[in-house]
Order: sequence, then C-alpha cells, then structure tokens
Amino acid sequence: MRPLSRDSSALVFLLGCATALGPLSTDMYLPSLPVLVTLFGTDVAAVQLTLSVFLAGFAVMQLVYGPVSDRYGRRPVLLVGVVIYTLASIGCAFATSIEWLILWRFGQALGACAGVVLGRAIARDLYEGPAAAHALSTMAMVLGLTPAVAPILGGYLHSWFGWQANFYAMATAGALFGLCVLVFLPESNQRRNPLATRIGPMLRNFALLARHGGFRGYVACVAFSYGGMFAFISGSSFTLRTAFGIDETTFGYCFLLIVVGYIAGGFIGVRLTRRLGVDRMLFLGAGLCALGGVSMVLLQLWIWGAGGGHWFSLIGPMMLFTMGVGLTMPQGQAGALQPFPQMAGAAASLMGFTQMTLGAIGGIVVGHALNETALPLSIAIAAMGLATLLSYLLIVRRQQARGV
Repeated sequence: MRPLSRDSSALVFLLGCATALGPLSTDMYLPSLPVLVTLFGTDVAAVQLTLSVFLAGFAVMQLVYGPVSDRYGRRPVLLVGVVIYTLASIGCAFATSIEWLILWRFGQALGACAGVVLGRAIARDLYEGPAAAHALSTMAMVLGLTPAVAPILGGYLHSWFGWQANFYAMATAGALFGLCVLVFLPESNQRRNPLATRIGPMLRNFALLARHGGFRGYVACVAFSYGGMFAFISGSSFTLRTAFGIDETTFGYCFLLIVVGYIAGGFIGVRLTRRLGVDRMLFLGAGLCALGGVSMVLLQLWIWGAGGGHWFSLIGPMMLFTMGVGLTMPQGQAGALQPFPQMAGAAASLMGFTQMTLGAIGGIVVGHALNETALPLSIAIAAMGLATLLSYLLIVRRQQARGV
C-alpha cells in the first residue's frame, strides 16, 4: 500500500471524509436530542448547548490546526486530531449527565476540527483556481452524503440500542478514518513555515488576512450561509417534533430531503464552476439562500394565521436554502483561500473560526427562542440567507470592481 496521487479521485474522496467528521458529529445524534431533555432532567436550551459547544470547540481549534500544520505538516496533525476525536466519542457514550456530555462534546470538537481545517488546506496545497473549486465542490458532495445518512442511521440506532449507540458509531468511524489517513494520505505541505506557530507572525498573518477585502467578503458569504444551515440543525429536531409531530425515525428522512438540496447544489457547482467561474456561482448560491429563507418565513406566517400546516412548509424552503449553501460554501472557500498559497492553513483557520463562531452564537439564540411554532427558526434562517446575499453584493462585488 502507498499514498494516493494528487490526480486520484480516491484522494478527493478521502479529503471529503476528513471534512465529514464535523457533520457526522452534529447530525447523527440529532434524533436523540428531544429524548435527552427528559433523560438528563434538563431543558431544551441545555441540550442544544451540546451542539453549540461543539461549534465553540471547533472555532477555537480552527486557529490552532492551520498554523501548526503550516509548520509541521498536514498528515501528522490530522492523525493527532483523529485520535482525540475517537477517544472523546467514547467519552460521550459514557456521559452520565448533561454537563459531562457537554464536556465530552467539546473534546469531540477539538479532534474533529482537524479534518475540516486540514481537508481544505490539503485541497489548497494540491489544486489551484477552478481546479480547487472543483475539488472542493466534489468534497462538498461527499460531505453531503454524511448528513443524508447520519440522522436516519442515528434514528434507528437510537430506537434499537439507545442514544449511546450513536457515539459508539462515531468512535468506530474515527478509528477507521485514522487508519486510512495513516496508510493512504500523502503529505501535501511542501512549503513548511518554521515561524507559523510563533504568536507574533501568527497574529500578523491573521491581521493580513482580515485586512484583505476579498477575503472578508468570501468569508462572510461562507459564514452566514453556514449559520443558517446550523440554525436548522440545532433547532429542527425540536421544531419538527413540537410543531408538526415528527418522531425520531421520520426526522431522519425529513433531514434527508434537506441534504438532497445540499448535494444538488454541490453537483451544480461541480458541473458549472469551470464554465461560469467562482463568483457567478457564488452569486447564484447566495440568491438561493435568501430565497429559501424568505419563502420559509412567508409560509410559516401564513400557517400561523391559518392555524395549521404540514412539515414540508419548513423542509421545502430549507431545501432551496441548502442548495444555495452547497453552491456558496465551496465557491466562497476557494475564493478566500486562492490569494494565500503560503498561508493556506492560517487562511482556512480564520475562515473556519468565523464560520463556527457565528454558527455557535446563532445556535444558542435559536435554542432560547424556540416555541411551539416554526416561526422563530424560520426568521433566523431568513436573516442568515439575506446576510449571505448582502455580503456578496456589498463586499465581494465591490471588491471585484476595485480589482482586489
């Protein structure tokens, strides 16, 4: 056995698996969330914190993994992260209170974050321009399979074996992925920077990135589109159950429809990015995010006034939104990373930190705002969709006009 070549489709698939550790960890146990409220004798906001604290851990480690991998290489750092993730997943299964589950979820994030940051950084090491966007779109399609399968599998595992089975499954996936990294993943960082982990140079790199107008615009599009998707992830299991009477197993199939929209967006990106370019595809994605969010609010307002409704009034518009996310995130990531080949790790870290921080804050707000209707969740998603479109129109397009 030997490492995969950069032209191998299997390598892109492996990078997609690296980024899939995040959604696997958030989506597989979603069907169990309402039950955890009763099991641990707590409230919705506390259980939702198991999602938000995961993103908080993700956000913190975004700033660590990138610079460390810029200095020591992508492969060894990724292996360390996978080991942490696997051990923390086992810890989650043994949690005896909501406080312990929150703590181990934070540990899970510390490990899973390595896959997301380094998967993107490796793609930037190996590919450039439209090829990078194409690779990221392909990774997005692989990534999309995880939330398509994870909630359905999680629902059945919960029904058959209890909520702990989901975390045992995560630990098994982490161990298998670590073995694949050890055997098949080549080292892609050929420009190691011995100064990358020094605080002064690190802060200067982050400051340089933050001052770059194009980077800010692309990152804003990525962060707001992800914020809307995470608002749905954090609130959908409660909303679909209380507002529309959906059970654990049915929830997985509803979530599958959402993922279909995301995969469709990724597929469109793979097919059209090289022909239309990154920015046109980004505009299309941002527009779909805004359209999906606004139509969701309008439908929920109509249902609220009519006194009834069907779960597809939430799922249908969300499919449009996630289609937009499937277009927006790969294009925004490629656009943000392209100007910085010698600090791809730092750029991926800062972008991920912004994305996850916004998602965590949004998740906490949604957790406290949920009620017996789907309106609070819909408003949060619509706000994120409109912010995505405005970020493109007011920042990215203006920077294009200035040639930045």
